[in-house]
Amino acid sequence: MTLPSFLIIGAMKAGTTTLYEDLLGIEGIWLPPQKEPDDLAHAEVETPAGLDVYRRKYAGCPAGALSGDASTAYAKLPTYPGVPRRALQVLGPDIKIIYMTRDPVKRIVSQYHHLWGLGIESRPMNRALLEDAQYVAYSRYSWQLAPWVEVFGRSNVMVVRFEDYLADRPAELARIAAFLGREAGGFRPDETHRNKSDGKRAARQGSLMQRFGRSRFYLFGIKPLIPTGLRDKVKALVLPKTRKMEEKLSEETRAALEARLAEDPLAAAYL
Repeated sequence: MTLPSFLIIGAMKAGTTTLYEDLLGIEGIWLPPQKEPDDLAHAEVETPAGLDVYRRKYAGCPAGALSGDASTAYAKLPTYPGVPRRALQVLGPDIKIIYMTRDPVKRIVSQYHHLWGLGIESRPMNRALLEDAQYVAYSRYSWQLAPWVEVFGRSNVMVVRFEDYLADRPAELARIAAFLGREAGGFRPDETHRNKSDGKRAARQGSLMQRFGRSRFYLFGIKPLIPTGLRDKVKALVLPKTRKMEEKLSEETRAALEARLAEDPLAAAYL
């Protein structure tokens, strides 16, 4: 069984699901039906049992295909430290790293919407974003990327701006495919993207439906058999919409967030 040749490491709420689904349309590239495997975020993957669990997720990869792992946990310092060193240990020095960025304040707000909608976040937005350093940390793109460049070298790391990706998806997808050593061919992604948090359909935290959706039986047995469009229709029928959030980002909060991001080069380039 193979292991990933490339990683999509984040950032969270910066278009990684859109890229994941677009790459599935390129011949010679394969990703497991479980987006966000997250195995490299945990020390268990370096044990024989943990490595076997990781390998089994790639049992379906066709011979000769490049396989990837799209897990935003891999760029979530300080929550998950040591991931680049662990990736080197498990996957070797030649893997390719793709890191997607987005307007850092919009990314922060989208992360909050995501957590609020799932019922994980309960604090008012303008309070939570300034109280919880995690929100800003995940938007400090240069800081998140630095350990990966240190371990794997700049030539093995590609930064993709989500705004550029949406502006010309065929061209950006061709550029990413070339970085991975493949050709996009005639594949043209549709115009939708999977990054929206408001109105998203999702199982409630801890529910039976959520546990089923995360099970190996569903992810590797049922999901690959159902086209994305049909899955979306089923979700619309059986899953509730996430909670809608009415609170808006205040100018004072925006200014405070921008001040905290100003010293991070990749984030500051958006401001």
